[in-house]
Amino acid sequence: MRRLLAALSLTIAGLAFVLGFKTREPAAVEAADTTQPTGESGAPDTSTTIATAGGEATTTTEASITTQVTTSSQASAEAAGTTVQTPYGPVQVAIVVENGVLVDVAALQLPGGNRESDSINSYAAPLLEEMALQAQSAQIDVVSGATFTSAAYAQSLQAALDQVGL
Repeated sequence: MRRLLAALSLTIAGLAFVLGFKTREPAAVEAADTTQPTGESGAPDTSTTIATAGGEATTTTEASITTQVTTSSQASAEAAGTTVQTPYGPVQVAIVVENGVLVDVAALQLPGGNRESDSINSYAAPLLEEMALQAQSAQIDVVSGATFTSAAYAQSLQAALDQVGL
């Protein structure tokens, strides 16, 4: 009888703990201001806000794309993709392509500023880079625990690949 009461008490305490657990809410995403006819550089403002399946929104700013093409004996190109806003912060990717082969991918911006985001991105960023180099495209898997970052990484990567014609 004592064991039964102890087990029942522990079960109720555990259930109360699980039901009382509060998860962190993602930060609100501000909609892009598309009312301005030109960006800071004088180019048209091409910000877009995209709603995702879960009701969240991501914002891309195409004005942040930079491309640098070097012509030499080896055709190489460098490009930075769009900055994609996630509920946790911005994501932007830069690439290096040599002779039509993706040789380097680097994250210019990742969500951060707190231990959780920094911890997640410390393992997600190398995995995303490795997947991109293996796939030679933006068709990469989502890293568990970094869903928003993975989707934004792929979107920025695709914009960079489009800049260099891959």
